[in-house]
Amino acid sequence: MKHLTPFVWMSGLALLWLTLAPLRAPGQAVSPWPAGTRAPFLQGPTLEATLRNGVQASINQARLTAQTAKEMESRAKGVGYQRQNLWTDYQNLEIHFQNLRTTFHAVANLSLQLQSASAANAAAELEAGLNIISEAFVPVQQEMQAGTVNRDTVVRMCQVLDEALLEWQKELKRASSRLGTFR
Repeated sequence: MKHLTPFVWMSGLALLWLTLAPLRAPGQAVSPWPAGTRAPFLQGPTLEATLRNGVQASINQARLTAQTAKEMESRAKGVGYQRQNLWTDYQNLEIHFQNLRTTFHAVANLSLQLQSASAANAAAELEAGLNIISEAFVPVQQEMQAGTVNRDTVVRMCQVLDEALLEWQKELKRASSRLGTFR
C-alpha cells in the first residue's frame, strides 16, 4: 500500500495541473501583440471575430486619420497658421497614421493564422498600400529638417493623405472577406 501512495499523489497532481492549465480552443486567435501591451482592438472568442474587430478598428482609424489630415489642411490654408501649430498638427497626424499601421499590422499577422494564400495576399497588398501612403509625409519631413516649411507642401500632403486613406479604407472593406472576416 505504501508503494501506491506516491503514485496516487503524482496522478492527483498531474490531474490538477491538467485542469488548471489553459487549453487553447480550436480557432482561437493567438495574440499578435506582446504580453503587457494594450491591444489595438478587442479580441473576440474566435479568430474570425477577432479579425472582424481588427478590420473594423482599422477602418475607423483610417477614417479618423483622413479626417485629421483634412482638418490640418483647412488650418494650414489659414493666414494665421504658424510653425508651432504645424509641428503639433503634424505630430498628431503622424500618431494617427502610426496607430493605423499598428492596428492593421496586427490584423495582417492574425490573418496569417488562417493559412490562406488569399488572406496573406490581401494583407500584403493592404500593408504595401500603407507603405506607399506613408511616402506622403516625406516632403514635409524634408522641409522641416531644412527649416523651410512651405504651406503649399503641407496642404498637398494633407490632400494626398485624405484621398489615399479613404481609398485604402474602401479597399480594406472590399478585401475584408479575403482577410477571413466572413461577413
